[in-house]
Amino acid sequence: MSTALIYPIILVIMAVGSVFLLLTFVVPQFTEMFESAGKELPISTQIVVGTAEWLQSYWWALFIAGSATFFAMRYEMSVGPRKAQWDRLILSLPLFGEIIRNINTTNFTRTLGTLLSNGVPILTALGIVKGTLSNLVLLNALSEAEENLKQGRDMSSALIESGQFPKMATQMIKMGEETGKMEEMLERTATTYDKQLKITIERMLAMLEPILIVTLGLLIAGIIISILSAILSVNDLAF
Repeated sequence: MSTALIYPIILVIMAVGSVFLLLTFVVPQFTEMFESAGKELPISTQIVVGTAEWLQSYWWALFIAGSATFFAMRYEMSVGPRKAQWDRLILSLPLFGEIIRNINTTNFTRTLGTLLSNGVPILTALGIVKGTLSNLVLLNALSEAEENLKQGRDMSSALIESGQFPKMATQMIKMGEETGKMEEMLERTATTYDKQLKITIERMLAMLEPILIVTLGLLIAGIIISILSAILSVNDLAF
């Protein structure tokens, strides 16, 4: 997933950098000319010039706000109850939530299948597998399945009742329990959701890239057009 997101991240960084350079270095070059013209500038130009002046004076505020947000999120994600709330919210997001769910499902089923194939007892294997899950909501669902096993019940029923893991994955696990081919079904599940993960990421990128390009392109174009309209209005005044 991280590899697939490299291009969109680079695109965002370059576009944001371009906007920042326009506002902090290019726009101020025209500010003195606009002020000496003695004519009221178009609203769009006033907004751009005002934003450029704010950035020049208070750029440090963005750095402080960004740092504060980063550390606040780190704190939120480190506290159990708060992390569970954020993890639940993340799982409810379209596409991104599906990606997180599929990543955890793939890690869970592949690791458990590998451990069982190597003769590790299922309760011991589940204790190890829980360390591969990054989402507390899914981790809690797996803990309930572990409790089911300790009480002599099957694991799949708890996973199905939680509703947190993909329905097809839990049905495949149930089939593995009923047929005695748990290792084989877990491996099949991992392979299936690994492929599904790649498809979901491709779908997300197919939507994300044009949205980023169009949005950031319009933003940069808007800045340039606002400056050009002000220059044209100044030239009209001169004539």
